[in-house]
Amino acid sequence: MSKRLSHLLGVIVLLSLILAACQPAATPEAPPEEAPAEEPAPEEPAAPEKLTIAWIPKALNNPVFEVGRDGAFKKAEELTAAGPVDVEVLYVGSVASDATEQARVVEDVIAKGVDAIGISCNDPTACEDPINKAVEAGIPVMAWDSDSPDSQRFTYLGVDNYEGGKAAAELLVKFMGEEGKVALLTGVPGAFNLEERIRGFQDGVADYAGIEIVSTVYCNDDINLGVQVVEETMQANPDLDGWFFVGLWPLFADRGSMPLWEAASLAGMTNVVFDTLPVELEFLQDGYVSGLVGQKYWGWGYDTVQMIYDYILEGKQYDDWTDSGMDIVTKCNVDAMADMWATSDFTKPLPDAYGCLD
Repeated sequence: MSKRLSHLLGVIVLLSLILAACQPAATPEAPPEEAPAEEPAPEEPAAPEKLTIAWIPKALNNPVFEVGRDGAFKKAEELTAAGPVDVEVLYVGSVASDATEQARVVEDVIAKGVDAIGISCNDPTACEDPINKAVEAGIPVMAWDSDSPDSQRFTYLGVDNYEGGKAAAELLVKFMGEEGKVALLTGVPGAFNLEERIRGFQDGVADYAGIEIVSTVYCNDDINLGVQVVEETMQANPDLDGWFFVGLWPLFADRGSMPLWEAASLAGMTNVVFDTLPVELEFLQDGYVSGLVGQKYWGWGYDTVQMIYDYILEGKQYDDWTDSGMDIVTKCNVDAMADMWATSDFTKPLPDAYGCLD
């Protein structure tokens, strides 16, 4: 091969290498995209092994709350037996009705780490901060018997106290007539449930110009103080025609403790009393009392524990107010109500309270 031809071939090879270097590099194929992995479904929170509920009455020295306490214990026993959660009820409260002491009780059960609270509030405003502190700590709260409507409790279970007061006014007019001087006995000043009963009663008698409310006295939910203020009022108003006891406090005292009231009652003075406990039924049967407006005391505990259980474990939601209903008792159905207490069976319908009066 001539030198010239050899030189030409070298040039051609060199140009080929240069052109090959100038070609863009082949883009490697991207691996196929993998489908995004499915996120695992969130697990349902495991049910707690134990549910501890603090059941807080206004006071421990008021026997009316013992009925609700027994109802709470009974429901806890039933739920525990049914499983899978053990339910414990702590019955705690201040000895006497006191809003400040009740707030301390709530703080104590928060510190103990209870799972829920059911409370009857001594004062709606004073209960707000303790209830809200519990809710902020993750402890749901519901009110029963006496509400704190502006707090963060998830519901209130109780009688419509305003309508209960109006029902008491209707009973008073039925038995006393449309004229007369009337006194009111109530418990702790400012207690929401008691104030609503008074408001309902006042509205209920407002249309009767001949009915005059001459006095409203307070006993601070104390039996002995109730006896004292009733007798003092009787002494100051010997011509009194009727009473509305917004609660039954003095009727827990022994017979003979209120001689002025008892004598006037047997002589024809009309007495309408809130609550339908056995001691009141006896007063009605013996002619001292004309009519009773009753709450569902057993349900204060029994229903409250069930509602809290369903709220926590089942996620059940409740309206702001849960109506427990009320009972009206007169001589027409007092024996039937007494039988309910004797048998602890409150499931039967109560006969008409006015059926024998017409």
